[in-house]
Amino acid sequence: MAAPYEKAPHTASAYNNTFSNTDIEIQSPKAESSYFDEKDDAHDRNAPSFGRKTPTRKYSARWWKRTWDGAVRIGTWPRLIYCCIGFVLMILWLGVMLIFVGNEVKYEQQNARDTIQRHRTGDSNGESISGSILLKGTLVNFDAGKRSLSVSWSGLYKQDNYSTIVDLADPLEVNSTTYPDGIGIYRDVTATPYEYNYTYPELLENGTETTQTSKSWMYRVDNDTLKPVGVIGRHQWDSFDTEISFTQKYSKNVWSQPMLGYPFDKWQGQIVFVANDIWWARTDNVTNGDVFPLAGIQLADSTLNWRISYTFNNTCPSPTALDYEHGEAWPANCYLDIRFDAVRPPLVIFAAVTAVVVNWTCTLFIFILTSEAIIMRRGYMLEGTDILSMCFTALFALPTIRSLLPGAPDYGAIIDLCGVLPCTLIVALCTVCVAVAKLNKSKREGKTD
Repeated sequence: MAAPYEKAPHTASAYNNTFSNTDIEIQSPKAESSYFDEKDDAHDRNAPSFGRKTPTRKYSARWWKRTWDGAVRIGTWPRLIYCCIGFVLMILWLGVMLIFVGNEVKYEQQNARDTIQRHRTGDSNGESISGSILLKGTLVNFDAGKRSLSVSWSGLYKQDNYSTIVDLADPLEVNSTTYPDGIGIYRDVTATPYEYNYTYPELLENGTETTQTSKSWMYRVDNDTLKPVGVIGRHQWDSFDTEISFTQKYSKNVWSQPMLGYPFDKWQGQIVFVANDIWWARTDNVTNGDVFPLAGIQLADSTLNWRISYTFNNTCPSPTALDYEHGEAWPANCYLDIRFDAVRPPLVIFAAVTAVVVNWTCTLFIFILTSEAIIMRRGYMLEGTDILSMCFTALFALPTIRSLLPGAPDYGAIIDLCGVLPCTLIVALCTVCVAVAKLNKSKREGKTD
């Protein structure tokens, strides 16, 4: 057998002899190296190999395929790779959940902020009553079906601007205070200026003690027959419960409508409180009188799948700024106005959007497979029951994903019309098409036999 390379002749006659000899094949090294750079496998198969296998270019697609096939036969690196990928995905998911949880903790801390609007330093009778009375609301439950928020209220006390907020009537706290007859809390009413006769003792020059009566002003609940919804200040555990109705926050916006706009719906609620000193009201003989300003509120705890925030406004003037002999110039109303906002936390929004993306991804995948099998006439895809079983499984699995969403409302929200109903209909049609195609294929095969 002749060598693949022959030394080039040096004479013209030698050239003629060389080309006339068909047993000798001449090829330059440069021509052979060109075979190593070819990417097309068909061209490689047609190229002369001279008894040797043409090597594959390193880091090419073919090289990676051969390398990966060899690694799969051994099994060590592929297993290590997919274990690492699974571990990384798990860490990423836990990290995202921890971020959401940390965000909720910050939101709770914001609701428990120390915000004082009115600092009580005195009353109409000149008594030294220092400190501020606040309300502490503990979130119990938000019922989206009834559109109401359940809150349990108790009392807080702050002695001065330099002290911390403590529980009202706490016997173990030196900075707390107690009201023997309690503080009456009235809901959804206002207090108006009221003139009354103030009786006080007076010592005459001869040493005789007598009583004098003069006109004075105070704030009184505008409904003198109304009973308080709760009494606090006598014991540390005094509390009362309220149900606050919620409505749509933004009108003419379908995405923020309650329940329908899940998970982007936004709600709002409102409640008004008025507080009075029961002992002083009894002493002055004024029913529901001696109203004083509530300094503010704090919210504690959280509700599952909901984020509750608040703002408040105290319309009562500062007691030190009032002229108790000329109440005609007082503001017409005194109450604590509290407004609540309810939205879905980011975790719920993330879960809902992820579910919609997964639904559409699975639906498009099944639609493409069905189209390839029927429209593109890839009959081998209809063999067996694989594609039909997948369609049936997805037909029942997609609606189940919707039921797993946190805080999901009844069926009929926008997310159902955009991410559940169309996906279910498409998968159902694909299932019917695949079933009919398989029946026709079986019928044709039966006739052939």
